[in-house]
Amino acid sequence: MDTAQIIVTLGGIALIAFTLWFFFGKKSTSQPSSSKSALYACPMHPWITSSDPTADCSICGMKLVKSDEVGK
Repeated sequence: MDTAQIIVTLGGIALIAFTLWFFFGKKSTSQPSSSKSALYACPMHPWITSSDPTADCSICGMKLVKSDEVGK
């Protein structure tokens, strides 16, 4: 392998690793204030969640629904 191929390969690996971290590596630092508060999730992207019932999905813009309704 020459130098250009090594640089492109390492760049591709770094890009894939960053993308995976961006979508799956983030953990929510805020906890709901009470256990009775509802959690809302996007029907198309269920990992996008919020405790705000008026929130929209940050990826597709859809309204979030109660998390027990996701997947039905």
